[in-house]
Amino acid sequence: MTAARAGTSGAPPEAGSGRPAVRRADGHPGGHPGGHPDRRTQARIAAVQALYQLSATDAAPDEVVDEFHLHRMREAGPAAIADKALFREIVRGACGDRAALNRLIGESLSESWTLERMDRVLVALLNAGAWELLDRAETPARVVIAEYVDVARVFFDKREPAFVNGVLDRLARTLRSGEFAEDPNSSGAAEIGNIAEGADRVGADRAGADKVGPSTGGAAEPEA
Repeated sequence: MTAARAGTSGAPPEAGSGRPAVRRADGHPGGHPGGHPDRRTQARIAAVQALYQLSATDAAPDEVVDEFHLHRMREAGPAAIADKALFREIVRGACGDRAALNRLIGESLSESWTLERMDRVLVALLNAGAWELLDRAETPARVVIAEYVDVARVFFDKREPAFVNGVLDRLARTLRSGEFAEDPNSSGAAEIGNIAEGADRVGADRAGADKVGPSTGGAAEPEA
């Protein structure tokens, strides 16, 4: 399978536009009652947008953080409620550790997948999630996984949320093994294996599409 790459534009992807969000039966996006994700989830959505923008430009992390603070987070809309401190922490941390994070993510993929073949929004999302697993021990691993599965649902409407679930689950079992001591069977490995097995079929279904094609699946427990 050859996954189409994201465009080269430096503009961050709009949450819910161009990449339809999965909606629950009651019409709310991302599994959040009330119509919008909470302030910490909004911070993670904005961080993924900022990391995408940084991957496509030569801007410094603090420049993009300031741009979001001055514009997107002051405009009326969901981003205005984002936890700005968490947003800044994720963007700075994920940028500073990008090479190490990409290596860790790459080691959590099946042989059929590489970061170079992925949509850059998906890479940005995995970088943010991997950084939280690595450097924000105060947030339980299952909460990190659940949050980024919800974030994936904001940008993608097909197989990507389960792909995020599988990769971050596998990564969490390496970085946070103590949190999974009573649950030794990695569902993440099974998810990624299933994705690789169906890669050729997914590629045929998505010829010319600007997405990768992971399979669907469930998320971990939600953040309190």
